[in-house]
Amino acid sequence: MPFFSRYHHHRWLALGLFLGVGILWTTLSKNLQAQVSPNIQPPINPTLSAEENFRQGNLTRAIQQWSHHINSGSNVVTALFNRSQAYILLKQYDFAVQDLNQLIQLQGKNTPPHVFVVRGIALSELQQLPEAIQSFNQAEKLQPSPLVYNNRALAYQRAGQLPLALADLTKSIQLAPTSVNRLNLANLRVQLGQFQEVVEEMNQLLVTEKSFFPAYLTRGIAYYHLHQYQTAIRDFLFSLKIFPHQPEAYYYVGLSFAQLNRQRDAAENLIRAAELYLQNNQGNQYRQVLEKMNELNLQ
Repeated sequence: MPFFSRYHHHRWLALGLFLGVGILWTTLSKNLQAQVSPNIQPPINPTLSAEENFRQGNLTRAIQQWSHHINSGSNVVTALFNRSQAYILLKQYDFAVQDLNQLIQLQGKNTPPHVFVVRGIALSELQQLPEAIQSFNQAEKLQPSPLVYNNRALAYQRAGQLPLALADLTKSIQLAPTSVNRLNLANLRVQLGQFQEVVEEMNQLLVTEKSFFPAYLTRGIAYYHLHQYQTAIRDFLFSLKIFPHQPEAYYYVGLSFAQLNRQRDAAENLIRAAELYLQNNQGNQYRQVLEKMNELNLQ
């Protein structure tokens, strides 16, 4: 069961872009999600500006308005950048890259770093990882920032270059030691098998962030891999007490109970994990849980 990108999509970092809200993104996240589902957008208000429509989730309407600005030659630079954000939220990454490439062509050496960051994000989602990393490198040359390092770390992780991802997340924490950045680093350490380091880092984080439930989940996973199953279960249950809709927490509770030969408790928690994955439209994870139950001979 994958655990590397669990909570990053819930803990978004705001890019300070032309729009006050703009794109929201985290390290090692899953796909960007629209503020409002593209299939269930609010009713159109013809008096709203493109920026207001964007904020309210009327993404297609905002794109149409920015397209009009671009075609009429009005605020082309701003419109191109903002339209690229809307395209990314709609997962139209190719269109976003086209807008950003045009923007870079227009601005040349005056292109600000966040344009390269957003282009890197879109390219990473397209699995064009060398190109994404190159775009993040250009942003870093102009202005090193946690946003550069967080998002480049995701590209490195997707490319299987985990030591480079680790180096970037370490730089991000040096610049901004936020709870989210520290969690991201801990989750990468989980993937690298550095479980004792994860426990130590999450212990430090939870001293000041006692209600930061993803830290309990991450520490619990580390304890699980250290074969400290009772301690792991306590962390998972405490995390679920704070936020009960965590399929992965139930998954690892189930695995921990299975290791303790508590088959009924294991089955109940794994079934709950599968149900939550299904509710979240995470079909692959749903099937993986059921396959794990068969592997453990649980009913």
